[in-house]
Amino acid sequence: MKENLYEIIIDFSKEKGLDHEVVKKLVEQSLIQAAQRKLPYQEIEGQIDEKTGKINLYHFKEVVDLVEDPNNEISVEDVFEIDPEAGIGDEVEYEISDREFQRIAHSTRPIIFGSLKEAERQMVVSTFTEKIGEVLTGTVLRVEPNGRVALSFQNKVEAYLFRREQIYGENFTFGDHVRVLLLDVNDNPHKDSQLTISRTHPGLLIKLFEMEVPEIYDGIVKIVSASREPGRRAKISVYSTDEEVDPVGSCVGMRGSRVQTIVNDLNGEKIDIVRWSEDIDVYTCNALSPAEIDSLEIDEDEKQIDVVVAPNQLSLAIGHKGQNVRLASKLIGYKINVVASEEEDLSIDEQLEKELAKSNNDGDEDSEKTVEHTEAIKDEELDETAADIELKEEVQPESNESADVLIKEEVSEDSDEIIENKNKDDNPTEEVTEQIEENADFETNYITETVADSKKSGTKEKPELEAEVEPDAT
Repeated sequence: MKENLYEIIIDFSKEKGLDHEVVKKLVEQSLIQAAQRKLPYQEIEGQIDEKTGKINLYHFKEVVDLVEDPNNEISVEDVFEIDPEAGIGDEVEYEISDREFQRIAHSTRPIIFGSLKEAERQMVVSTFTEKIGEVLTGTVLRVEPNGRVALSFQNKVEAYLFRREQIYGENFTFGDHVRVLLLDVNDNPHKDSQLTISRTHPGLLIKLFEMEVPEIYDGIVKIVSASREPGRRAKISVYSTDEEVDPVGSCVGMRGSRVQTIVNDLNGEKIDIVRWSEDIDVYTCNALSPAEIDSLEIDEDEKQIDVVVAPNQLSLAIGHKGQNVRLASKLIGYKINVVASEEEDLSIDEQLEKELAKSNNDGDEDSEKTVEHTEAIKDEELDETAADIELKEEVQPESNESADVLIKEEVSEDSDEIIENKNKDDNPTEEVTEQIEENADFETNYITETVADSKKSGTKEKPELEAEVEPDAT
């Protein structure tokens, strides 16, 4: 540890970002305050030597005729020995001894630390008061068990991001860089954090768009209002002062690059960019997109808008758990009531039943149509067949008698064949024996014929062989 108190003050001032002259004066005032508490002197002064770092304390006594308080008053006779020129009413300086200083050294330390904390507090107030409403980037120091996150700004100021001001689903680790919106700076020594910061305030969304979109920073595109459900969905309304500049396209950026940067910074929060309009009707339709509105009625006195949409657009207008209509209501500043175009506002179950009934009715109608069509086809076919029969009757009226005769002859022939077949069935054994005898005669004849042929061929082959042998012998 350094013995020079002045050097210690300089190092401390650099660490906390304070002016070392301010810290020096605070330490001197703390020493004087401690001396006044412990010592019986009324007027005390002190200072720190910048070269040696020694603390010098002095007290003063007033010159009077009659001494009543010997610690703070001195007679003319006694002061003459110290300062012959001193008169009644003058003050004489006395140095406080080291022995007396040791009496106050123990009680001086808490006073000094309290003074330094106060100086740090005043520095925070003077530095950050001008930055209220701006975006600050802090570094995560620790995550406490109760959910709040300790952030450090400019490596010297510590602030707490409470759970209620955090985006749903966020997780922080040591060293993470986090963007927050500075809401307020308090000068209350009893509060843990002087800076009130938030990541759920709609102002953070506006400031992030100002930082990411140059047209907004330049004033060409202006933001009217914004509404958020942190971590889930948000809406922001914009308009352009230049007709050639598209406000929505400027905020979205090339392939959504600008808005995607903000979405990633807000933990995936979906952002709808709405085109602002002076006409409240158009503005309401834009705010409730992507739903299509059939009609709406505005009550200026009650600040209320009654919106009528088609049944198939009701879910789009309301949104998931009512997000779309709630955000649109906050964005416009009116209470919005969304109803279906039918007389009764049907529930989801009733709508499903109705759709099923419609589909069933359509199916019944289709089946009836198909039945009617088939019946018509059958009627046409019957008509055609009847017409053909009539034509045949007209063409061949004379041949009916001959046809009857032919039919009778065919019937008689068929009956004769049936009788013959029955007779054959009655005598099956005779037919089988006749077939066997015929087969036996056929086989014997075939054998005799083959033998005779073979003999003839043998006799023919002998002279041929003899004729072949004779030329060989010659």
